[in-house]
Amino acid sequence: MTRIKKTRTSGQIGVRHKPATEARQDRTRTPETKKKGSGLKSGSRHSPPAEQKTSSGSGKKDPRHGSKTPIALVITAAEQKVIDSKNLQPVAQLSKAKQPTLSPEQELAQIENDATLAALLDRVDQGEILKGKEAKYFNAKTARHAELVELLGLDSEEEDEELDPLAKLEQTDWRKEILGED
Repeated sequence: MTRIKKTRTSGQIGVRHKPATEARQDRTRTPETKKKGSGLKSGSRHSPPAEQKTSSGSGKKDPRHGSKTPIALVITAAEQKVIDSKNLQPVAQLSKAKQPTLSPEQELAQIENDATLAALLDRVDQGEILKGKEAKYFNAKTARHAELVELLGLDSEEEDEELDPLAKLEQTDWRKEILGED
């Protein structure tokens, strides 16, 4: 920005004060309007309500909403015949939802890949004792795993023997054969 030099003569500092006569002439009067009715009419709540003109010729209107037709609280003979003639047996039967059945191989793979079961198995291997829901879950899954292994013929002991041929040698007692001990 460019610098503007100060001058000794300045313009008006504020708005010029008008004399009272000029101020009255400049003032505009607000048009007088009727007040809006805000709220209820003044008076006692116990005073009788003013009669209003009703457009319908039915007299006083019931302030309650809804249908005014009477409802019978007792079953009539005609209604009883209609009920008796209908077959009121349920059309559909409710049953518990069944989980889709998995093949034993799929179920075994699902149990072996279960992260929760693996974490619980690690805790049991470390010697921790499971309690409550964890123990029930662990017991149920391991029992089902044992059933599936037996059902599919995948015995873990047989697999170990096939993988380790020296295991059979370790199981036999050589002292009896070599030394002839009983």
